[in-house]
Amino acid sequence: MYRWLILSLTAYPIAHWTHLYIQPTSPPNWGQAAQTALESIFPKIVVYLILLDIERFDRLARSCGFDIHISRCKI
Repeated sequence: MYRWLILSLTAYPIAHWTHLYIQPTSPPNWGQAAQTALESIFPKIVVYLILLDIERFDRLARSCGFDIHISRCKI
């Protein structure tokens, strides 16, 4: 219970501050503000979620004739 409370109490200000930084005059769209905060603060999580989706749909892509190869290059 306490973990959920702490996470929700920190997620709201982060999304609110992100919204105020991007569009301070319009009313907030909380889904868009949360997505923008996630992409700007935790970009590795976003990329990991994309890679999980690609892995999950790999069988479907292969059945449609697509062959997806992902490689990583450390810079």
